[in-house]
Amino acid sequence: MTRTILRDGIVVFPDDIRNTDVLICEDKIESVCHIADIPIDCNIIDCRGKYIFPGVIDPHTHMGIPIKDRFSVDDFDTGTLSALQGGVTTIIDFSVLHSNESLRRSIIRRKAQAAVSHIDYSLHCNITRYSESILNEIPELIESGIISFKVFTTYKESGMMLTTRQIENIAYVVANHGGILMAHAEDDEEISKATQLLTGKGLTEAKYHGISRPVSAEVKAVRILGEISDKTGCRIYIVHITSREGLEMAGKFSSLIVETCPQYLLLDDSVYEHDNGRMYVASPPLRSKDDLQALWHGITEGKIHTIGSDHCPFCQQDKLIGQPFQDILNGMGGVDTVFPVLAARFFQKKLNLNRLVQVSCEIPAKLFGLYPKKGALLPGSDADLIVVDPSKISLDWERSLVSITDWNAYSGYPAIFPEFVFTRGIMGVAKYRINRGTQGNFLPGEK
Repeated sequence: MTRTILRDGIVVFPDDIRNTDVLICEDKIESVCHIADIPIDCNIIDCRGKYIFPGVIDPHTHMGIPIKDRFSVDDFDTGTLSALQGGVTTIIDFSVLHSNESLRRSIIRRKAQAAVSHIDYSLHCNITRYSESILNEIPELIESGIISFKVFTTYKESGMMLTTRQIENIAYVVANHGGILMAHAEDDEEISKATQLLTGKGLTEAKYHGISRPVSAEVKAVRILGEISDKTGCRIYIVHITSREGLEMAGKFSSLIVETCPQYLLLDDSVYEHDNGRMYVASPPLRSKDDLQALWHGITEGKIHTIGSDHCPFCQQDKLIGQPFQDILNGMGGVDTVFPVLAARFFQKKLNLNRLVQVSCEIPAKLFGLYPKKGALLPGSDADLIVVDPSKISLDWERSLVSITDWNAYSGYPAIFPEFVFTRGIMGVAKYRINRGTQGNFLPGEK
């Protein structure tokens, strides 16, 4: 029997912080309390002055998905190894629905791709085509542990957008069977109008990407989704909210759940003016400094419920210099930095660390049916933990990344990487060194 004790650490819970010990037995947490008599065969890690967090759950990643004529550069092997380095011990990725394919088949295919994952994973089911047979599959998938489904209010040109009526019909079925509906909230008509106006004037540089997808598109889509949520009784999870106005609109509907991402908390639209502005092209786009501030208030006040990375990375050669904004590959990386850059901000600004645990661990685990197996430091929970030394906040961390990408949006930002990361009791990171031999499992969600 393998036992490890994290001795005298500062343990961060969703509602408490206290100095104590954490005892790991095999793949589970055995106890979280001071241990007077340490078992003789116990491996001891001295955590004095260091913080112990639950392993982070990233509820929004895209490993190796098709974007235009390419694929995001991380697959489940390289992407989850990067995640592990940053303290993410569970990801929830998305299926990709091919033409004439059933939802069930898309999930089976995605699980096969994820078999190389270094950390545990679950899946959201993308619904990018509408039919009666698609509706009829939803209850069976929910019973099998796929409890979350994603729809799009834009990307009509890619064949991914559903109409308001179609989303409403899906919401009824999802609600009636205890699932949760996720939505990319940008109104396609608003985007089309703005894009046509720009391209008609020949304004196609990367710096116009944000203008082509205005805040009004987010606000309109959030309002429509809120109305659907109220009408159907379906919990709707708004992915990657970006703006003050969007957040305020979401707040008008009690049944909407709101996610944001590190890029919308730390980066603003001025980066599009940089020589490498194309690298920041992702949808929805980055917003103003005022919007950043509003989202931070949303975090501290509980109006934003989760943080996901929306990890969809590309290398510099993938986003061509001089390419029109509408042709640039959409997406940025972040699964490896989602915790390090935000944790550094929380420590430096003396923000509430309980809140960091809530939005990064507890709430996503509860929403997607993984709690208390994941997202908790409780006896019987999986031994997913990270140990952080607050004195190790650094600006010079990028060259230590195991990522296969050659560009990072947060280069030069303060970050604090975990010294130790445990995934189901296995030491995936030890003294900042990666153990490449960890193996992840599929996690069915419980409604």
